[in-house]
Amino acid sequence: MAAFTLSSLPATRRLTGVAVASLVFASFLSYIFLSSSRYNYPTFPFSSVSDAACDDIDSTINKAAGKSAQHGIPNIVHYVWLLKDHTEFRLSFRVFISIYSAHLFWQPETIFIHTDANPDVYREAQIFGDVWTRRILALPAITPHFVQAPNVTEKGVKIVRLEHKADFVRMSALREYGGVYLDTDAVPLRDIGSLQNSGFANVLGLQTGLSMRFSGYLNNGVMMSVKQSSLMELYYHAAQQFFDGRWATASVDLLTDLATRLVSIPSEVLILEPRAFSPMSWQFEDQNRLFKPSSTELVGHLLSSSTTPDTTTCRDALAWLRQRELAERDSQEVDFSSSYVLHAFDNSLDKIWGWDHVIDVKYVLERRSIYARAVFPAVWHAVQGGIIPQDEID
Repeated sequence: MAAFTLSSLPATRRLTGVAVASLVFASFLSYIFLSSSRYNYPTFPFSSVSDAACDDIDSTINKAAGKSAQHGIPNIVHYVWLLKDHTEFRLSFRVFISIYSAHLFWQPETIFIHTDANPDVYREAQIFGDVWTRRILALPAITPHFVQAPNVTEKGVKIVRLEHKADFVRMSALREYGGVYLDTDAVPLRDIGSLQNSGFANVLGLQTGLSMRFSGYLNNGVMMSVKQSSLMELYYHAAQQFFDGRWATASVDLLTDLATRLVSIPSEVLILEPRAFSPMSWQFEDQNRLFKPSSTELVGHLLSSSTTPDTTTCRDALAWLRQRELAERDSQEVDFSSSYVLHAFDNSLDKIWGWDHVIDVKYVLERRSIYARAVFPAVWHAVQGGIIPQDEID
């Protein structure tokens, strides 16, 4: 008996068979990717974390039932800058935008730069570094904190990537000093005093995700904490326990699991919606939308900055809402009025088509991109204050 093959069927039946198979496969893919389902976020067995994690701190847990423990988050800002090349300390214009915005809108007591640079290399950069490095290091409150970047966890797991080393340094900084940690691509947009004085020991924000798979996680690029909070102590010691070399295990995954559990403890953790710290996602679609310049100046550019509205009455609030609506009529505009920080993920800039990928003073002052309009107030303030000389923009 001849073997059966699809080719032995009449042409019409072959086409029907292929069509049915294609439909079944498409239905399967639709079920996998589009059907409603609950995503299971990573969880960690905290029973394996030693009680010693809490030995050196006073509890931040509220002991008075029914009343909120009051915590004031210090007005200290932390950045981490670890070097690939230890012979040079160099900071870019984009880093200037973040640090100058923090200086302008938050007026912190101290802006720490935690770095593994040699102190002599740092001091040389202050005097002989490129223009943006010198301008940043000359800002008031800038304070270097020289650290040894960790190479191995307490369990003996090697820490290879600079990003993972930086994760541990940022945890240590918030444990030791308290304050606000910022990634260098996170740009302050307005005052955060109300959050610092909210009464919570830690303030965190969810990150924006363009799909269910990437939604619901906390953003560890912007973190606020009192000194020696229970969350930060446990986060640091748990990271030593669970770090496995993978990208997000001991950073975003661990922080999300731990903080969402500790929310039930009064005044320990406040978690804000994504628009607070991360109104745009890290995914390429959002980076393209955020950074790519428009061919024309958008009508809403004067409204895209996130300054707090000057409202004292209900009528003031209504007038402000109407003004915002005019800006929102432009499909390319984004309203950052409810954002304290714009975490402007920029790791895919070189993949954006139809643009030279240059972010400089001219790019910002032209205000032809969403990013440029968001950061314009701080950059323009630096121009007016003479920090950026007028002859550089003429």
